[in-house]
Amino acid sequence: MKVVKAKDMPEERLATTDEHGWRVYIFPAYVKGFFRKWRNVVQAVLIAIFLLAPWIKIGGVQSILLDIPRRQFAFFGFTFWAHDTPILFFILLLSTLGLGFVTAIWGRVWCGWACPQTVFIDGVFRRIERLVIGSNLKQIKLAKQNWDREKITKYAIKWSLFILAGLIISHSFLAYFVGSDRLWIMMQSSPTENWLTFLFMFVITALILFDFTWFREQFCIIMCPYGRIQSLLMDDTSLAVIYDENRGEPRKAKDVPAEKQGDCVDCGRCVSVCPTGIDIRRGVQMECIACTACIDACDEIMTKVNKPKGLIRYDSVQGIQGKKKKILTPRLALYSLILTLGFSGLVYAVATKDSMDVTILRGNDKPYQVIEGTGDLTNHYKLVLKNRTSNEQEIRYEIREDFSGVEMIAPQNPISLKAGEHRRISFFLRFQPELTKGKGNVMVPMVFYGNKNGENLIEKEVSLVGPIE
Repeated sequence: MKVVKAKDMPEERLATTDEHGWRVYIFPAYVKGFFRKWRNVVQAVLIAIFLLAPWIKIGGVQSILLDIPRRQFAFFGFTFWAHDTPILFFILLLSTLGLGFVTAIWGRVWCGWACPQTVFIDGVFRRIERLVIGSNLKQIKLAKQNWDREKITKYAIKWSLFILAGLIISHSFLAYFVGSDRLWIMMQSSPTENWLTFLFMFVITALILFDFTWFREQFCIIMCPYGRIQSLLMDDTSLAVIYDENRGEPRKAKDVPAEKQGDCVDCGRCVSVCPTGIDIRRGVQMECIACTACIDACDEIMTKVNKPKGLIRYDSVQGIQGKKKKILTPRLALYSLILTLGFSGLVYAVATKDSMDVTILRGNDKPYQVIEGTGDLTNHYKLVLKNRTSNEQEIRYEIREDFSGVEMIAPQNPISLKAGEHRRISFFLRFQPELTKGKGNVMVPMVFYGNKNGENLIEKEVSLVGPIE
């Protein structure tokens, strides 16, 4: 097994591949420090949110639910349906532009601090390896070691914990799509009763184990598109993890006089802790996920050699060059404007969102029919209702009070609709011919009331058709 070595970093290819293109494995060293402490806190919070969010209910609805078959989406008390296109559009717009805005200011802080790839690998799976095997040097030694009792035992324990963690993550992930209540019932049932869901969970677990235990940094380097578009989102004012070449070069070496040496002692510690196997001293690179491990590692060494911290630090290209930093750039101004407009649009869409969809269609029979014996006329309509809330609603509909001369005939009124339920029913409007005389039709206002304090949900007008003469 080939392992990345700090003193043997190729310049013509990725450090995670050899001259033949085969995989070179990374066993990053663990480092303590200011950023490591706060990354531990952030990772713990994010993992807790991921595991607990499906089990927390707000207003009787799961806090985050992505029920694709029912086309129901819930976010912290707000329920949306597939036809809430404006709301979903604004959410996607804010998510996309928000990531661009954050990148323009703080660089790849998402990758190093909040991306699930980083959070679960660094916060769960590498912790398991350190717990079972030990430091990165012990991990390298065990990986190269022949299969004996020690290696089999430690690998068996490690992979048992890996599988357990993978199952917990996959079940939590599944709860976002099928609902935690339904998932709990399925977990107590035989897999054959929900074989499709069980198969989905099995595939997700296998993918998690493949990615988080073996593929790891290769996903960031090879597959993730974000690293490739970061150059479009960042500029010289964006923060990044940067090596101060002016201060560090020339590095300490036998052929460099002591009075000309920079602060970098060329210890390779920044390389040994890097989870993607790069040398940050070569400048900002696509493979860098801004995890800040090299900052803590370098600060640790600088403290030992009695030199100032910050040889590797969070800074911008302008900051490293000693130029005045611009707080507001045209790029940030444009992002801010679009984000403000998008957020305003989202607030407006949510505030004006109806709790029900109401559609009134004319029946497929004659425009109007005459009731024998009375001479009254009727119009046939089809009423299509959809409950857009997360609670059951009892809907009552009637002709507005200030409009007279028309009688409603409905087989069911009020109508009970479960959360997200869709119902189609027929109703008739009865009136005397004099109402449409000389016009042929008249608009009749209808009001639909909810079951909470009888509030007005929505008002519609229907066209009443009759004889002109």
